Amino acid sequence: MTPLLNEGTAMNEDHEIQTLSRDQLQERIQQYNAERQRFDVAPTRKQLLSPFTVFCLVINRTIASGIFTQPVNVLRFTGSSGVSLLIWVAGGGIIICVVATWIELALTIPIHYIFREGNWQRVSSPRNGGDKNYLEYIFKKPRDLMKCVFGITFIIWGNLAGNALQFGVFVQRAIHPTCDENDKSCFNQGYVVAWGVFILTICALFNIATRKYTMGLNNLFAVAKLSFVAVITFLGIGYGATHGDGCRSISWAPVNSSEKGSLGDISLALFFAMYPYTGYEQPFYVLAEVSRPQQTFAKATTYAMLLVLVLFPLANVSYLCMNPYTGNENLPENMMIAFIERLSGEHNSPTAVRTVSVILAIFIFGNLMAQTYTASRVKQEIAKEGILPWSLVFATGNDTLFSRIGRKRSGGKGAGKVPHPYGQGEDTSTSAIRNLDEHHEQAPFAATALHYVFEIILLLAVGLTMDVPSQAYGGLTYVYTFVIVGILGLFTAGGLLYLKVDSWVRGPAKSRKWRMKSVWQPWLDPLPAVVATLSLAFLVIAAFVPPDQRKRTGWPSWVGPTVGWGSVALGVVWWCGVQFVQWAGRWELQTQRLPVVEIDEDGQAIQKAELVEHVKVPVEGRVRRR
Repeated sequence: MTPLLNEGTAMNEDHEIQTLSRDQLQERIQQYNAERQRFDVAPTRKQLLSPFTVFCLVINRTIASGIFTQPVNVLRFTGSSGVSLLIWVAGGGIIICVVATWIELALTIPIHYIFREGNWQRVSSPRNGGDKNYLEYIFKKPRDLMKCVFGITFIIWGNLAGNALQFGVFVQRAIHPTCDENDKSCFNQGYVVAWGVFILTICALFNIATRKYTMGLNNLFAVAKLSFVAVITFLGIGYGATHGDGCRSISWAPVNSSEKGSLGDISLALFFAMYPYTGYEQPFYVLAEVSRPQQTFAKATTYAMLLVLVLFPLANVSYLCMNPYTGNENLPENMMIAFIERLSGEHNSPTAVRTVSVILAIFIFGNLMAQTYTASRVKQEIAKEGILPWSLVFATGNDTLFSRIGRKRSGGKGAGKVPHPYGQGEDTSTSAIRNLDEHHEQAPFAATALHYVFEIILLLAVGLTMDVPSQAYGGLTYVYTFVIVGILGLFTAGGLLYLKVDSWVRGPAKSRKWRMKSVWQPWLDPLPAVVATLSLAFLVIAAFVPPDQRKRTGWPSWVGPTVGWGSVALGVVWWCGVQFVQWAGRWELQTQRLPVVEIDEDGQAIQKAELVEHVKVPVEGRVRRR
């Protein structure tokens, strides 16, 4: 039942979150000021993502290069086939606990208050942004600190530049199947990076061109990838068990004592195993675009993650049945290529290399397309907080290119254009406000450009400086997992655990009342939050322990954790800079995000639109230093 509060209570909890009615929104439109305001509209009912699309979003993002390339890294650092399988299970177990914490936070935050049926009602309505929203809710002080820490960290690392680099590797392998990465005469590193830039450009164009067909392709990719992994899993186990003793060679014991994994080795292996599971966050980033989230979201996301949690360890069993682990000196470069070569009975087969490379390159394209769709919308949400230069530009949504073409063909009907308040033609930022239930699909053009630029910078900076592209891929994926899953995941899971303990220890009178507000709790609550917090805390600390020097990665072991925590420090520095600029200018930036929240036919609160306002308020009594 929706909690009822009196007006005083409603306006004093959770920093006085306010909402607008449609009539109030129309009044705001008449006073629209493009220099300090933006309107953002949610997808219409027809445009919302179905539970199947949510499921496919997780699968498409999860199954890409990781499950085919990372098994080699996990084996190298564990030194044992049996331990490597345990690492895959443990990595998946940690991620599923993280997912449980995210679902609880996602279905509860943000909390709004709407005046309905004569009372103020506290409701939870979905919003895009994922853990950005959760961290801002949990860590309210110092003001705007967490916005900057998350925002700067995600802008830099919330992309898949590593996968784009691996796309280039696979394209080059398809073109030159007999060429080794170390052979610079035929394996051109510049071409690898160029292919990466090409595919990132295609994904960015897809994102601003069409939302509908991007999600349609997402679903096709997910079905194809899931079918492919399922087939190779059971084919490998069956073939390996009937054509040799590969399955029986799986053992807990290390192949030799020199390859036994140390603490630093196991930490790295866990990060490499967790990377393929990281697709879990994608639907959280676009939760405001999901149909009936309170009823369907938890199930769709959990089922997808449980499925890959079963499939990925089994896929590794399949690889080991086909190609038993006999030591690091005999590790193949790619398990999938070795799988096809064993199946065909031809060693160093150009056909096998070319076939696998084409398939995996296509899979990575689907992966990058999904990430571009979700991450660009997170960066739009970051811009709404006013912490970036030209924030309102990056916070703006626009009609997609395909919808503009359709509008021109139909003579402009159905565009829902609103005259510019200053009589200067039409303002695209208010194009969908007139009718919130029927408007063209939207895409964040400027935020997509922001996402694209940082992705390209990382691709060029790392791809062109490291000698071997696969080592650059390993480094980028490690840092991505360390930052996005390790650090931000620790802040999120630990923050939720704090809210639970606070509610339990201090009681409803003095605590933040999380127990009363939470609308969804996982099975065995609070165990998932405890496991996720302790596991991630261990990993981000153990990452500083150096691995065995003989297990080369191509980059120093301290680079990953240093860069990861350095990104957080950069966010703190950015926050200090924002505070200094405001102090020096004797003004304070006040941001308002006023949503239009309505109750749908299912009784759930849905955000239909949002007014974003950035106002510089003069602060009296400040003396500027000379």
